Amino acid sequence: VDLAVYSRPHVMEDGTIAFIMRERLTHENLQQNTNAAYAFIEEGGSFQGIRLFIRKTGQDENEDLIAKMSRRNLSASEDAARGPKHIVYFKVEKILSLVGGQELDHQC
Repeated sequence: VDLAVYSRPHVMEDGTIAFIMRERLTHENLQQNTNAAYAFIEEGGSFQGIRLFIRKTGQDENEDLIAKMSRRNLSASEDAARGPKHIVYFKVEKILSLVGGQELDHQC
């Protein structure tokens, strides 16, 4: 079991989602178990949002693409000090409401 805090995923043209990950525990765990979950909580103080059940389908180390997709603006030295980055791709297997077990359409 692993838990990490990530910003919102990048939604790719083919419907997969992608996260930029550093070589930390979550990235390491995905080498052994390709299944993961992501919870998105909507702002507003209520329990609104979704849970994505996802499966890793691949990863990319393309530095130009990583730079283009990065949302943080770190200096080159700060970025290098934090370690290598990867784009990790996932297929959405199932979407559930944040609370309860209501399954939602993949187009949400």
